[in-house]
Amino acid sequence: MNRHSFVGALLGVALTTVALLAQPPGGPPPARDSLEAMVRQRMAQVVRTQLGLTDDQMRQLRSTNQRFERQRIALVEQEREVRLGIRDEIESGDTTRNAQVAALLDRMMMVQRQRLALMEEEQKELATFLTPVQRARYFGMEEQIRRRVMEMREQAMRRRADAGRRPAGPPPSRGARRPPG
Repeated sequence: MNRHSFVGALLGVALTTVALLAQPPGGPPPARDSLEAMVRQRMAQVVRTQLGLTDDQMRQLRSTNQRFERQRIALVEQEREVRLGIRDEIESGDTTRNAQVAALLDRMMMVQRQRLALMEEEQKELATFLTPVQRARYFGMEEQIRRRVMEMREQAMRRRADAGRRPAGPPPSRGARRPPG
């Protein structure tokens, strides 16, 4: 399997998951936990094959991923809160709240520094059981998948926001006659 087909396979798995998890309310809810477990299992198989990992390396990789994923999720949530705060401040149009905006920007920089420190710590741990080439390939795969999943989530959020702005009921038909009155 070449690099492009491998990344394509991983993206396909990730995109299917995002699409299923982003389904609008009203339909049957996907079994999120089982869906995520299936995706993780499939991605682990692809990673193992592409990087040529041993059983021991896979065990260590799973352990490392679990430990760092919790921290990554917390940082993503913090960043989301800060971004929403900045957006709300800007949209309010209140120019007297410069100190609040500055504090939010400072917090954003702090979260970015924490993200970088986490990435460095993760790379140090990965270096204890992966070769530099394996680490580089793995890092590239993770980045591509994260970027694409984030794009898909943003598109889903925009679709939901757009759906919320549409008027209720069917659109008026052209040429329809009004009842006499």
